[in-house]
Amino acid sequence: MEREKQDSEVSNDENEDRDRLPSLKPGYWTWDEATHGIVFIPFTEKEKPQTLEPTAAVSVSSVAQVKDTTFKYIFGSAAIAKFSKYCERKAKPGAPNVVILQDCKDVALYSCEVKLLSPEFIMLFHSKVIDKFLRSLIVYFQYYLQIWNKLHFRRVEAARKLRQPSVAIWENNLRDDLADLRSMVARDYSAILIGVDDASKFHHMKGENNLSLSDKDRRRFEFLFKMAIRVVWIALKKRHLALIEKELDKLIRTINFSPSEHSELKRELYVALPGEEQILRGRAFREEQKLLHRSPCIQELIRQDHDYRLLAIGITDVEDRVERITYLEIAYTAPEELLQDLNVGLGLLGVPRKFLDPLLNEDLQSTKKRSSIMKPIPDFAIPPFTPYDQSKIQDTLRMRPCRYQESETAANARIDQCNMWLDYVKGQGQFSRRGSSISKAEKQSIYSRRHSKKN
Repeated sequence: MEREKQDSEVSNDENEDRDRLPSLKPGYWTWDEATHGIVFIPFTEKEKPQTLEPTAAVSVSSVAQVKDTTFKYIFGSAAIAKFSKYCERKAKPGAPNVVILQDCKDVALYSCEVKLLSPEFIMLFHSKVIDKFLRSLIVYFQYYLQIWNKLHFRRVEAARKLRQPSVAIWENNLRDDLADLRSMVARDYSAILIGVDDASKFHHMKGENNLSLSDKDRRRFEFLFKMAIRVVWIALKKRHLALIEKELDKLIRTINFSPSEHSELKRELYVALPGEEQILRGRAFREEQKLLHRSPCIQELIRQDHDYRLLAIGITDVEDRVERITYLEIAYTAPEELLQDLNVGLGLLGVPRKFLDPLLNEDLQSTKKRSSIMKPIPDFAIPPFTPYDQSKIQDTLRMRPCRYQESETAANARIDQCNMWLDYVKGQGQFSRRGSSISKAEKQSIYSRRHSKKN
């Protein structure tokens, strides 16, 4: 009897130890933006608030709701090897092997469900207009996250100190700098809406009928916004996904039609104070009728007077270039290979790929030498604004070649990777070996021509 009691006690202890280990349950680990820690989510658990501590209960349930099932978050070694073999951009020998915008797009497309991709969207996503829009979003959110962290850090300090007059000047400078970057996002977003350059063939008013296909346009742009959020999140070292999603919804969809604002769990994440909201929204924002409400992104162009030299970046070269315009010109138009030498930080853009794994995760290994560790990304420091002479402004801008042009590596990668992803979509997620897209008839003709030359 005593031996049976001891055996039962041992078995109970083993069961308790087994229950304490969440790794034995089917599920996955994920990063929680609220607690800044790792949270285990079982696969069998329903997405509902749990009876934990107040902060932990909100964070665990919010993670379950915030996670979008459109994309994959965790990849095994086999999936990483598959991406490295078929999807990863191959750099030419001797060329600088750094992260470019196309690399972030490749990771975003690989993490997406194949059934949601279409050949038409792949071609739109690899147009030059979309690349300019994504580059503007990366610049905007690089500075937006810096301001958010500063304001969040100042909350405790501002609560116990008196407000000084110099603080208002500092806040106004932050508000104006953020508004200038928002105007660049609005400029490139408007180019997509009106169908400029290579986006014209995807415009809803093209053709003879000139009829807007509302359902098709909605599906296309809704998915484009999701992919834009994913690309920006990957470029900014995969941090603050919920904050990026919430801010982009406000910029494009307005607060009335923002999915983040209509979700109770997402609405509680990253709530700004009234004073902080004035800095983040800017002076151009106005509350309008619900159905006729123009997005804050478009209001920035309509209601605010921005420097014409800023809006001309990437279109023409302005002669009276100042330090502020020079810095922003590098951020928006300089090739990624020059960003580190020019000391302009745009997330992972311009970072050597040897410091990252194929899916652009920082390769952290304690056995690495100090010289082989990635340097910290510099802050996005915009030079102060200097007023310009109004008399020098002409009625029309002189079209001159821009100071920086797109690199040949980025231009070729856009074409090559677009063809690769088109084959990936047509094959329903099945990859073919590189160079195996030649048909048997073409191979036979090439062989016959070579054989005839030898004879």
